[in-house]
Amino acid sequence: MLTHWKHAMGALVGCALAFGVAAQTLDEDEARIEELMNARPSAQPATPAPTVSAKVDDSINETPIAAAVVAPAQSADDEWLAPKEQENRMEFVDLAHSIGARVSIVTTNEREHHGVVTSADAKQVTLEVRRKGGNASYVLKKEQILKIESR
Repeated sequence: MLTHWKHAMGALVGCALAFGVAAQTLDEDEARIEELMNARPSAQPATPAPTVSAKVDDSINETPIAAAVVAPAQSADDEWLAPKEQENRMEFVDLAHSIGARVSIVTTNEREHHGVVTSADAKQVTLEVRRKGGNASYVLKKEQILKIESR
């Protein structure tokens, strides 16, 4: 019971200080606290309590209507909007001019190799790829290559 009294006293002192009521002595402070504790609530509160409206917005409960999505007609000016898939593709003959370039090569057995072109001629390309513990060189023949893309 004593601890509840201490908490109530502390709360009342905090409220009194918050409202700018500061006593000069401890007796004045206790008298003010007693006065606040014994005060009867006024007939009308100083600030009205906020009211909560129970009205439900019926516009939210409307059933959505499914509509077909129609793409706009393509025009010649729309090509710049999306990059072409073919832009990164290279021809085998271009590899000789791409020494030091990073490429991605897909072979006929569906394997993908990413690396740097170290040499290329009309029959094969040598690709340096990173592997755990160092680099490795692959020699891929022209017949093995399905697709080449610059990276």
